[in-house]
Amino acid sequence: KRVKLQLWDTSGQGRFCTIIRSYSRGAQGILLVYDITNKWSFDGINRWLKEVEEHAPGVPKVLVGNRLHLAFKRQVGERDAEAYAAKNRMAFFEVSPLCDFNIRESFSELSRMALHRNGMER
Repeated sequence: KRVKLQLWDTSGQGRFCTIIRSYSRGAQGILLVYDITNKWSFDGINRWLKEVEEHAPGVPKVLVGNRLHLAFKRQVGERDAEAYAAKNRMAFFEVSPLCDFNIRESFSELSRMALHRNGMER
């Protein structure tokens, strides 16, 4: 199946809450992305997750740890992020756009989850 994805990057800024509210209502899936080299960005995921759950309850979610190519500067442990994702019923990937690592896989999993939720999986 072909799936059309629209990506909205809020850069973790609270001023985009109204955008999140309006777009998450019609969303079929959500990627929550943090920077593995920035603990603050991971800590902020909780706030965004609450927004998503309020406005799009039950929507499939994927937690994505970005910038894996900078793992030597890691501030967020992979196990911590995996545990957080499992606790909140999210798929989890660490990715590196620079190295093209797990990008396609994370989008494919989100698409698969959305199709499954809507009864359209192959």
